[in-house]
Parts: sequence; C-alpha cells; structure tokens
Amino acid sequence: MIDALKNERGFLLLNVVLLTLITSFAAVILLNAEPRARNPQSTLKLTALHLADEQLAYLESYGDSGELHAGSYPFQGEPEDLVTENFDEDIPIEFTVTTNVSESELGENLYRAAVTVSWQVEGKDFEIESERTIRFVPKEIP
Repeated sequence: MIDALKNERGFLLLNVVLLTLITSFAAVILLNAEPRARNPQSTLKLTALHLADEQLAYLESYGDSGELHAGSYPFQGEPEDLVTENFDEDIPIEFTVTTNVSESELGENLYRAAVTVSWQVEGKDFEIESERTIRFVPKEIP
C-alpha cells in the first residue's frame, strides 16, 4: 500500500502542473480578447491591411502575366469583402480601396503600386496606405 501512495504523489503533482498551464493559457487568451473588444479600430486596421495586401497580390499577378499597365485599378477582390459589421452599432462599415499604378524610377519593367484603403467610423475618417514595387514581365511575341 505504501508503494501505491508514492506513485499517486507524482501523479497528483503532474495534475497540478497541467491544470496550472491550462489555466494560464485561458487567462492569456481572455486578457488578449478584452482590449480587442474595447478597441475595434485595431480589427478594422487589420481588415484594411488585408484588403490592401489582397489588391497588391492581384496586381503582382497582372505583372507576372504581362497585363499590368500604369493607371488606376478598381478593387479586384469580392465586393462583399469591402463591408464589415460595426461592433457598437448596427450600421455596417464600408471600405474604399483606391489603387494607382505608375512607372517606377528604379528601372525598366518596374511599376510602383500604391493602394489606399479608407473607412469611416462615427464621422471620423481613417485610412492606411500600402506601396509595393512590382516587376512587369513583358509578353513574348511568337
């Protein structure tokens, strides 16, 4: 019987350590979720960055296929991606994506793509800008 109790003590210690780890992870997750719930603006900024990256990815694919040219481009993603719910009200938040592509001074077959994503919350305007240099691959004429 004494041997059985020795084995149980080690098992109890392992249970306590695992329970402490699980509780710590749960506390970290809850502490990180609270500021995001109070500040939805950070979530909106992440959404705007995602939209800008998506637009730049489309432009890079145009550069790879030889279809990129200087000028303005509409949003290339899904239209429903431009609308998200407002966390405080029932009014949806709409994003506007503006894209301008120009020839780069860095060299031949390079374009500078500038994407601006803007949105409005409670009468305040917000925007982020993202730029990327894109290589243009000219189509070969057979």
